[in-house]
Amino acid sequence: MRILLMWPSNDPHTKILLDRLREDGHEIVYWVGERPIEYLNPAGSIFHDHYDAWDAVRADALKDAKISPADLALIEAMYSTESLILTMMNKRYDRASVDERKHVYYTMLAYWRYVFDTVKPDFVLYALVPHSIYTNVVYDLARQRNIPTLCFEDTWVAGHSLPYSDFWKGSDELCIAQKRLQKTLVSENDLGPELQAYWKAHTAPQSRVAPPYMTLQRERGAGLGLFLHRVHIAISATMRGELVRIVAGYLRRFGRENLKKEYVRVVKKVDARVPFVYMPLSFQPERTTSPQGGVYHDQILAVETLSAALPAGWEIFVKEHPSQWWLRSKERYSSARYRGYYERLARIPHVRLVPITSDTFELTEHSKTVAVITGTAGWEALLRGKCPLVFGIPWWRDCPGVFRVDSVESCKRAFDALQRGAIVSQENTLRYLKAFEQASIPAYLETQIEKKSDAEGEKNMQMITDYICNKLKGAV
Repeated sequence: MRILLMWPSNDPHTKILLDRLREDGHEIVYWVGERPIEYLNPAGSIFHDHYDAWDAVRADALKDAKISPADLALIEAMYSTESLILTMMNKRYDRASVDERKHVYYTMLAYWRYVFDTVKPDFVLYALVPHSIYTNVVYDLARQRNIPTLCFEDTWVAGHSLPYSDFWKGSDELCIAQKRLQKTLVSENDLGPELQAYWKAHTAPQSRVAPPYMTLQRERGAGLGLFLHRVHIAISATMRGELVRIVAGYLRRFGRENLKKEYVRVVKKVDARVPFVYMPLSFQPERTTSPQGGVYHDQILAVETLSAALPAGWEIFVKEHPSQWWLRSKERYSSARYRGYYERLARIPHVRLVPITSDTFELTEHSKTVAVITGTAGWEALLRGKCPLVFGIPWWRDCPGVFRVDSVESCKRAFDALQRGAIVSQENTLRYLKAFEQASIPAYLETQIEKKSDAEGEKNMQMITDYICNKLKGAV
């Protein structure tokens, strides 16, 4: 089988996957990886650096190829992709105008059409759910040509990942496992040791277990981590002779309006006596909203939809994601959080922006329900027996008790059910976790966050490789 491999990693253990694919008779015709491990590129395969691909720069092997521009028929056939890509460009093309973003997209579209026509892949294999602009162009071109795909999603549940043949649809294996277990009684003792430990830690009274990525982001973006980051910038700027310019820019921004100042200006105190929906914003730009939130990458649209459906006397408590001020643009305005963003949220009827320091677990506990795009707070609500409203496609989208919403009408139906006493059955959640255990892989893709040792990294890649190769046998 001819494989187009979208595996942007600098982990040397990727060699395990590359070697096994070759041993099983597959040919990697094109590999998007990272420069530090380019030396692993199989003979005859076209190597493309992930960051070059992200910048719409061709692979070295195709730099002189004569590639025709995208035509009207192709562009029209991919309009939904274009709409999605323009929002995803907030991450790497933050300052680019709409016209510039469109031209970069058209350039990618033409290039990857040429790649498909030239290397003729039979299968497109991803590491993570596609979310790097070019990866989504490739994904939708593959779907248009009926070329099968496979990708994975880190769930942050006991180090397990879910495989998807179609990430928009969800996990086929999970749906099958749910049907198989639908009449089976499941207790926490039926879970494996890792899932049992996870269940006990997250359902214990007053549980305050934060996701692993939040710990890392806090270490990097706040306190000592932020101080060390700024020291590193200062040292690098000094070595380049740019320290004066960097300091001057910081001083200019110091007195200006920014995200934090705008948020503080419109924030209100939490009043738990008011019946409320808790809506924690997702960090942006990130795949949790684009692509996995669809049109609801516009979180203001999601809040407006909730507001229009809200029962009389209820409010929506909106809280910013702490990482929004820790990472990337930090407290500066950006395409994802533009000037007036919080003010626009605050003007929506029945909306109360609450302090970013508010305890998310207490807000969940006292709320009538939690509404998310794909955020972990929705999953935490399920574990606490509450039915969340979900606008996007998180890995737990099919868990019993989830209200999938996409309109004022569907939100109203969810609120009506909640007012009639809808809750999540612990038994149903345990049954779902058991199905998840059977359908998932006890391995992770985010090695930067979860990898603990070199030996563990090797074992982890071996598990992923075994799954992929077994899956490919069924696809031949």
